[in-house]
Amino acid sequence: MSTKIYYFSGTGNSLHVAKELQRRLPGAELVPILSLVGQEHVITSGDTVGFVFPHYASSLPKVVRSFIEKLDLRSASYLFAIATRGGTKTWAFVEIDEILKDKGRRLDAHSAITMPGGNDALVKSYAERITEERVQRLESEMLARLDAIQRTIMKREVSREEDKGHVAPPLFLVPFVPLLDALAPHLIRLGRRVESSFEFYCDETCTGCGICERVCLAGKVQMVDSRPVWQEGVSCHGCFACLSYCPEESIQVRSKWYLTSYTEQNGRYHHPAIDASDIARQKLGR
Repeated sequence: MSTKIYYFSGTGNSLHVAKELQRRLPGAELVPILSLVGQEHVITSGDTVGFVFPHYASSLPKVVRSFIEKLDLRSASYLFAIATRGGTKTWAFVEIDEILKDKGRRLDAHSAITMPGGNDALVKSYAERITEERVQRLESEMLARLDAIQRTIMKREVSREEDKGHVAPPLFLVPFVPLLDALAPHLIRLGRRVESSFEFYCDETCTGCGICERVCLAGKVQMVDSRPVWQEGVSCHGCFACLSYCPEESIQVRSKWYLTSYTEQNGRYHHPAIDASDIARQKLGR
């Protein structure tokens, strides 16, 4: 059985999950989605094909959507997807099934895995969310989930459980959950807009090391006079790699009328097993 695992990862969670899954699936090959985005048509040779990615605002990252749309899956007899998320309900699998419908296919199995998030640096409750105890607990839960996912894939079982989210909605929202579910298609479109709307900048602690440029998966960051510049006209992937891997925590997100950013007060998170060079290598196809 030939297995291809296509992945996209900004803060390391999805790459770590993909690597751990590869260890559990004999002969599986990891393929970075970014290495193929420039191709007009992509043909997979995998009999089993999986997608591993983070969801953004509960939706499928645009770069992953574009990749799946042009992927020729004629060789694949089994399809699965894994989304890493901070805890909110994901609609990414619904989106993938919509894309696959045009190919006469659908996902055979999908799973959402809760992990600490790189964008937790934005929120006021960062110190409660990024604790050593919680990070270790979620890591243990993730590894146990992958053991079960491995068995599902090896047995080629159908596993399409509805994702209800790991984090319960606030009590005042509970009566509106059915309405929010009905509005899902519109919320997905909103999520795509949010993905590229963050405004990054660096403060005076920047040392000009250039790591942000190397890990920027969209090619949006360029070093100019030893300072990072986010180029206008280049769409951001919203992956938060630049913010998460800055060793000085110099990169910040500017607050807007609809977003209060706490990056100046908070620390940063990326998966401890994945370093900046691992993220950057996605652009080189390794």
